[in-house]
Amino acid sequence: MFSKKTLMLAIAVTVSAVTAFAVSPTRRSFAIVTEPQTFKHCSAELEKYREAVCTDGLDAFICVNDWSCPDELRDSLKTYYRTRSLAGAVFVGDVPIAMIRKAQHLTSAFKMDEDGAFPMRESSVPSDRFYDDFDLKFDYVCRDTSETNFFYYNLAPESPQYISCDIYTGRIKPSVKRGDPYGEISRYLLKAAAAKNGRNPLDHLVSYSGSGSFSNSLAAWKDETITLKEQMPAAFSSSDGAKFYVFAMYPNMKDILLKEIARDELDLVLFHEHGVPERQYLTDIPEPEDIDGYYTDARFRLRRQLRTAAGRGQDTEALKAEYIKKYGIPSAWLEDWDDPKYEVEDSLYDAATGIMLDDVVKTAPNVRMAIFDACYNGDFREDDCIASRYVLSDGKALVGIGNSVNVLQDKSSSDLLGMLALGYSAGEWMQQVNILESHILGDPTFHFTAPEGAAKPDLYSTDINYWKKYTDAKYPCDIRGLALQKLFTLDAPGLSDLLMKTWKSSDEYMLRLQCMHLLAHYNDGNYSKLLKDGADDPYEFIRRKSTFYLGKVGEDWMADELAAVYMRDYNSLRVAANVGFVCAHFADSLFLKNFDRRLEEAAWVYDKDSFREKAMATFSLACSIESGTGKIFTDKNARGKNFYISGMRNNPYPQYAMPLLSLVKDNSESTALRTECAEVLGWFVRYHGRRELISAITDYLESGTSMPREVRDELVKTKGRLEYYTR
Repeated sequence: MFSKKTLMLAIAVTVSAVTAFAVSPTRRSFAIVTEPQTFKHCSAELEKYREAVCTDGLDAFICVNDWSCPDELRDSLKTYYRTRSLAGAVFVGDVPIAMIRKAQHLTSAFKMDEDGAFPMRESSVPSDRFYDDFDLKFDYVCRDTSETNFFYYNLAPESPQYISCDIYTGRIKPSVKRGDPYGEISRYLLKAAAAKNGRNPLDHLVSYSGSGSFSNSLAAWKDETITLKEQMPAAFSSSDGAKFYVFAMYPNMKDILLKEIARDELDLVLFHEHGVPERQYLTDIPEPEDIDGYYTDARFRLRRQLRTAAGRGQDTEALKAEYIKKYGIPSAWLEDWDDPKYEVEDSLYDAATGIMLDDVVKTAPNVRMAIFDACYNGDFREDDCIASRYVLSDGKALVGIGNSVNVLQDKSSSDLLGMLALGYSAGEWMQQVNILESHILGDPTFHFTAPEGAAKPDLYSTDINYWKKYTDAKYPCDIRGLALQKLFTLDAPGLSDLLMKTWKSSDEYMLRLQCMHLLAHYNDGNYSKLLKDGADDPYEFIRRKSTFYLGKVGEDWMADELAAVYMRDYNSLRVAANVGFVCAHFADSLFLKNFDRRLEEAAWVYDKDSFREKAMATFSLACSIESGTGKIFTDKNARGKNFYISGMRNNPYPQYAMPLLSLVKDNSESTALRTECAEVLGWFVRYHGRRELISAITDYLESGTSMPREVRDELVKTKGRLEYYTR
């Protein structure tokens, strides 16, 4: 609940807003949340921003408090949601950061050990889902003793085990190191306020795929030209409206991209890349152009390896001797590896492969919105990060969307992205697609100008018939996709069949991908049919993910389907890799038996032995890991139990779902191992037998059998996760 201090400050600051812009049923509010020091230094700019947001259509108000903990702010936001129709909030300055634990299934990839191997700071996810999803429940753990603005929470067992945000949020958090935090905030607020005055349709975009993104697959890269045209057609009406780059196009992509983000007319840039808080990784070391270049490159790489080894305390002399013997190089190549002169030169050489914080400052990006489909570029717990630096620099950049921890590369980062082109705000879009680690840095109310006469449904409608209307083929693909998602949220009857009908009738890549996302939650046979069709889809991403999920579902007939996929699509790198990843998700080597049969029947394969040898190089690792995993269920003293059990987060083998539950029930096993097994079962969300698994878990929980609290809590969470995927 509010503290008395909160109420007094909120009233003092917001009286003019309440008087001039009274809250009505049709007008929603927006909270500008800050703390006393930022308010003291930036009050005039905060008021100008508030006025601009009001003029733009929201009842904005400023809420100031010396927040004692995240719970205090969360309670305030809940109250505003109930009493003032709160749509969203922005956190300005040093607002408490919730560090979330025991919720890794709500991330796309984060799976760091939370039980002692890593510090709490590193094994937690900084996430504002604490503030914007009111249904989630958390158990307070502790406050960080050194970084006192960090507060640690576990996701509670009784909490919903999925994200469904009630409001949207963003952060405006300045750099500590740059020395002028309040100046940065003030300048940004004035920039954000001024941007509300003009028209700016989304008609200029750039997409970039860096080295290692999509595993360097051009088959994956090329389809984005189709999907973005579906979502943002206006950008494809001029020669410079939509530009697509990939890392291998030119030796120095950095210069090209810095020039692009500085373009005054650029609206949106999508970076598919690797990253850390202070850097975007764009390319590998440039390919040498001549023999001298190869010489320079080789020496650089060896020096870098030696410095890394030295940092780890390894014997560099022994390593030098190994390199000389292995590569047949003269010892002189390695004599200067620790020379400060070369450290500087190598640093500059390396800098050409990425965009650093200082590069952003010098460039002053004008791109209005930057989406960083990368790890850690949006890590707002740090003193500075790439996404913040874009928007707080001197250019016209207003929104940076980034991830606070590592993120799965093999996911769609453009779901419902067409909402932006239709005039929805950054926050309204993100509210539909949030994961635990995704965040808006900057103004979440920022939006592009909608095309004349464009359909823009009311996001707050809970009328099933209203949303059914927007599934009609006359509407843009992402309006139809949004309508399907809303119908899913409202648990509309017959939705599974409507999704299947839409899947079969539409040729729009992103709409069919939305059908694929939503049908995963129905265990009525439609999803399996979709995956069979999807494995031969023209859209590479659907083809790749269908292949992956066939193994996760794990019906016996799917083993033969996966074998067929490999035979016809082995040259699509990501598709073939996914077959290799899930080929062992069947009992009794069922996949390999089907593959051998299909290979034998393939008259078009001239050299079958060579083809099989190449294929087995793809399959062998997965088969080896599965074999090791199987032993933990047949040998009570098997080595590496914890390793193989934790590995089933990534590899939820359908054949081991029930044996895993048996380990949970085994009182002779340690509490730690039983708890881990219970947690891992929560990753079997696509398993074809999940109804039976849920029933077995329920029976065990209700049986009255004594079990450790840790085991029970984890099973309750797992049951909630499985039920969310079992309509």
